[in-house]
Amino acid sequence: MANRIEVDPSKIPCPDFAGAAYGFVQKALVVDPDTLDVTTDEEPAQKLRGQWEIENNALRTQFRAQIQADEQLADDNRQLAEEARKKAEEEQQQRESEVAKEREKKRAPLYDFDSGVGITSIPQHLHPYAEKKVSQRRFVELLYFTPEASQEAKEHCSTVDTNRLELAADDDEQKGTAAFTLLGTHSMRLSNNVVPDARLSWSQVQLAKTSFIECLRPTGNYPDKYIAMFASFYTNMEMHNELRKLQGSRVMALYHAEM
Repeated sequence: MANRIEVDPSKIPCPDFAGAAYGFVQKALVVDPDTLDVTTDEEPAQKLRGQWEIENNALRTQFRAQIQADEQLADDNRQLAEEARKKAEEEQQQRESEVAKEREKKRAPLYDFDSGVGITSIPQHLHPYAEKKVSQRRFVELLYFTPEASQEAKEHCSTVDTNRLELAADDDEQKGTAAFTLLGTHSMRLSNNVVPDARLSWSQVQLAKTSFIECLRPTGNYPDKYIAMFASFYTNMEMHNELRKLQGSRVMALYHAEM
């Protein structure tokens, strides 16, 4: 700027207008017809000092305005720089957010779960014939609840033609009559490997009884009282003294079949 003041006017000392350096100016003011108020030797120095102070005060005012303008410009520049920095950060965060979203889309999703809930046991594949009898609350051989029967049911379901229908007889032991039901071939009838409970070993009884008890409520809708009765029945046998005797396991297996 052409009018910019580079030095603080308040720091400029007032010249010695009464000194010899300004002697010619003093004499000129005395004889100047335009300065009628200057008549003595002291008045020129006072006149010059007063004029200098007026000009210096004007320069001080201009300098203060210049300083304020500089400070305002610096503040504006700082604000613009801060806004530019924030904008750059927001744009960077937006880009990072978009990259994160794209990365998240490529990841396998997480599904909600109930904390503290685990699998206590894997349900056994129940033989369809046993399921049918339990749902009717009819007697069914315990062999249908063994791992062997479960495997047989799985193999049958994987090989049978589910589009075929067959007639199945439902004997009513109380009325002495028989009814026929139209079933799909996937609804398995009597197993060819079934044997009476009396021919089961005690180990087979122990393996099958858990599956038998577990299906009573969901399949046969048995009340808790009856389920507790069956559970107590098997528990008491497992703790019976007879099992510690020779041939005790065979005795308990036969006892189970009888009961």
